[in-house]
Amino acid sequence: MAQNPEKRTIRIATRQSKLAQIQATQVGEALVKADPSLTYEFVFITTTGDKFMGDLAKVGGKVAFVKEIQHALLDGRADLAAHSMKDLPTDVVKGLEVAAVLERADIRDVACCRGEGGLASLKEGSVVGTSSVRRQAQILATFPHLTVTPIRGNVDSRLQKLEDKEVDALVLAKAGLERLGLQRKISDVLEPDIMCPSVSQGAICIEAPVNSPFKDVFTKINHAPTERCVQTERAFLDYLGGNCHTPIAGFVQITKNNNLRLIGLVSSLD
Repeated sequence: MAQNPEKRTIRIATRQSKLAQIQATQVGEALVKADPSLTYEFVFITTTGDKFMGDLAKVGGKVAFVKEIQHALLDGRADLAAHSMKDLPTDVVKGLEVAAVLERADIRDVACCRGEGGLASLKEGSVVGTSSVRRQAQILATFPHLTVTPIRGNVDSRLQKLEDKEVDALVLAKAGLERLGLQRKISDVLEPDIMCPSVSQGAICIEAPVNSPFKDVFTKINHAPTERCVQTERAFLDYLGGNCHTPIAGFVQITKNNNLRLIGLVSSLD
């Protein structure tokens, strides 16, 4: 009987949060399914964004969550990075590329409230926690009687602040809560006409060196319709010069005629 070929190990750079590891596992399992000769391991990276709990603008915005991971790709410590695509800046880093995008999960945001009902049931002056200026602007547009306060940390720590009554509600991504198995925490699903989602929300992508030896496997797991949508959304964001301090939102739908329909939002902070 022929011997099985030796397994090739692919090193996935990821942050250490529970959600980041779940997303990295989804990438790893997809790669192994596409090429059973592969196995994977994690290379854990602590980023500036993980260590800094203040205003992200002071440390470069979203790049604070990916810079050290990108360095690991460029210096050969890892073969690929698994990102929540909405956290990946649109600026292309020389030597790296978005090599694949997994099929997208739900794009919508949700409200998690301490009491019964959703945001519409909150009393005047109730406090909603979010550090996203996109969410802040849309909350204040639809629910001007509510107060928005910045809140940082992983999903578990934010939910704990809700339990501790530091805030009356949170607005979070539905996809993240579902990946964590926390659907029961959802009080209200916010449709895009109320809360237009972040560009590429719900999508997990692979970032890798442009000369990666695993390119053929990346191609196998790439979900072309998702890639088409999210890359269009990112082009929209990039053209407008948007970043995580700009209230810009948008999502793309593929029509029955295979055209792209972009729904976008640009707003003031209030």
